[in-house]
Amino acid sequence: MRRVLRIGHRGAAGHDPENTVGRDSKGIALGVDFVEIDVRRTADGVLVVLHDETVNRTTNGKGRVDRLCTTGT
Repeated sequence: MRRVLRIGHRGAAGHDPENTVGRDSKGIALGVDFVEIDVRRTADGVLVVLHDETVNRTTNGKGRVDRLCTTGT
């Protein structure tokens, strides 16, 4: 018999801000089999955990992740 896997979307949808350690921990506490996160690369090559192509919706900044630098320059 096949087993249905429970996957926590962006951690645990509906609990805590998305793609955060708190939300990942909540998903694990709720008994998910896997936690799904989104990884993007910034212009200076740093990997960040963010679902959207831009930072507009989830931060007070603006712009595409792949065009931003983590150093602020």
